[in-house]
Amino acid sequence: MILDYKLYQHDTSKEWVVFLHGVGGNHTLFYKQAKRFKKYFNCVFINFPGHGNSDSIDIKYTCKNIAKKVMEVLDHLNIKKAHLVGISLGTMVMTEMCRRTPERIASMTMGGAVIKWKFWTDILFKLAYLVRSIVPYMFLYKLFAGILMPKKNHKKSRNMFVREAAKLGQSEFVRWAELLVTSNNLHKTFVNMSNKVPKLFLMGDEDHVFIEGAEYAVDRDSYSSLEVISDCGHVCNIDQAQDFNEASINFIQQHISCKQTEKLVNTTIA
Repeated sequence: MILDYKLYQHDTSKEWVVFLHGVGGNHTLFYKQAKRFKKYFNCVFINFPGHGNSDSIDIKYTCKNIAKKVMEVLDHLNIKKAHLVGISLGTMVMTEMCRRTPERIASMTMGGAVIKWKFWTDILFKLAYLVRSIVPYMFLYKLFAGILMPKKNHKKSRNMFVREAAKLGQSEFVRWAELLVTSNNLHKTFVNMSNKVPKLFLMGDEDHVFIEGAEYAVDRDSYSSLEVISDCGHVCNIDQAQDFNEASINFIQQHISCKQTEKLVNTTIA
């Protein structure tokens, strides 16, 4: 079964950009990116299992298994190499894809990156998982949305995620919650990857749970860079869409130019 996706094909561009959303959301949360990115690139917006119109799958939800399902979509569309743009959980899946198949990834834009989180957040994840069978999942989801996106200027992104999460259902939420609880902080996996994939971390300056993890990763990976976006929280592609779009499109175009320059140099030498 191929995951549900939304496709925009460009008339002339040969570059593909693949978008990966956060838990409880779906590809429509990239609506402010779709309008801009499709002017420059071929775009694929993928819905994870149980999200949007993607069916649930009968295998354990792990970053490894979800990454395989994403790669199935790329294979189905005959996309040999793509730029990845992800938010929150999407960046966890991207990290696994980068670890397994770096040759398929042209660049990674990691918005609200989940690499390393605070100790108290880990405790809250585990407590929520323990009471999953007796507490309605939307209560837990709203609680965490409020913790991750607490400020007034986060209201739009917070409300959008809560609204879309209401479509998820209790059993599906529990499966994704288990993924978060059983996934150790990814910082060791990230910094131990030996590849040259260019990575841009786009973090809101008010993303108080995850910004330190992004700083940690960038300090230890010479192919990573960090841009902090002012006046926004965890879901920076919604809170400050214009800044997110400008930074990520410039980053992708920069690495298209680098690739073309490298090809030209190699041809001249040959």
